[in-house]
Amino acid sequence: MTDTAAIELTPGNVKAAMREADAKSADLWMVPVDQLRLVPGFNIRSIRPDHVAALKEAIKANGYNRGEVLKGFVSKEGEASNLINVWDGQHRLTAVRELIDEGVPIEFLPVVVSPAGTSMVDVTVGMIETTDKKLGLAPQDWAVACKRLIGFGLGVDEIAQRLGKTKQQVGDYLVLAGASRQVLAMVAENKVSGTNAIRLLKKHGAGTAEVLEKKFELARTKGKKKVTAATLNPQRDLVADAAEWIKGNCAAGDITPLVAMLSHLTGAPHADIAARLNVAA
Repeated sequence: MTDTAAIELTPGNVKAAMREADAKSADLWMVPVDQLRLVPGFNIRSIRPDHVAALKEAIKANGYNRGEVLKGFVSKEGEASNLINVWDGQHRLTAVRELIDEGVPIEFLPVVVSPAGTSMVDVTVGMIETTDKKLGLAPQDWAVACKRLIGFGLGVDEIAQRLGKTKQQVGDYLVLAGASRQVLAMVAENKVSGTNAIRLLKKHGAGTAEVLEKKFELARTKGKKKVTAATLNPQRDLVADAAEWIKGNCAAGDITPLVAMLSHLTGAPHADIAARLNVAA
C-alpha cells in the first residue's frame, strides 16, 4: 500500500501544455506519447502485468482504439510547467510504451484533460471511482484512498459523501490505513483479507500483528493459505465438548442414557457418540 497524500499538483495551463507538447486537437487532444507521464504511486492499484500483456496483444492485433481515451491533469511542479499527468489509463499507457520499445510505431494517444478549477481532491475521487468500476477496490485500496483524502484536508463526513460510503466504512478503512507494516504486508501478500484485518485491528489494536501471525500458522496447519473468517472464529465441536464433559463428570453407569440425549440434542448419530464415550451403542 502506498501513501501518496504528499503529492501536490498545482493546476497548470491546459492550452499552453498542449501547445508546448505539440499536441494535435480533433475531438480530443492527440498527445505525443513521450509527453505523457504517470505520477509514481498516484494510482490506488499497482500495475498488473497480466492486464498490460493482454492490452499489448489487443493493440498489436487491432491498433490503439481511440475510444479508449486517457484522462489527464495538467500541472506545474517547481521549474517544470504544464506537465500532462495521466490519472486514468495507466495500464494502457504502460502497454503502449512497452510496444514502442519493441518497435511498434505509436506516436499519439487520445487524452481528455480535467478542466480549469479541478482540484487534487477532484482528480483523486475521479480516479478512485473509475478504478473501482473497472477493477473493483479491496478494503486495503479504499484504506489508501481514504488516507490520501485525509491528507488533502477532508474530514470523515466529506470523504464518506464524496466516495459514496458510510462514515462507519470510512472509519474502518482508516483503521486499516493506520495498521503496522507487518499487518499491511500480510494483507498485501493475501495472507489475510482487508476485511478480516480490520476486524482484528478493532479488537486487538497494537497486538494485531502477533495475533494474526498465530492465526496464520493455525491456518497453515489446516492446509489453508490465508486467514479466513473460519480461522478467526472456528466452530466448536459441541459433541466433542459434551463427550469430554460427560467422561470427566459422570459415573460409568450414568453415561449410557446420556448418549441418547446428546444424540437427540445435537443430531449426531447415536453410534458416533457412543464410540466417543467408549460405551455400547
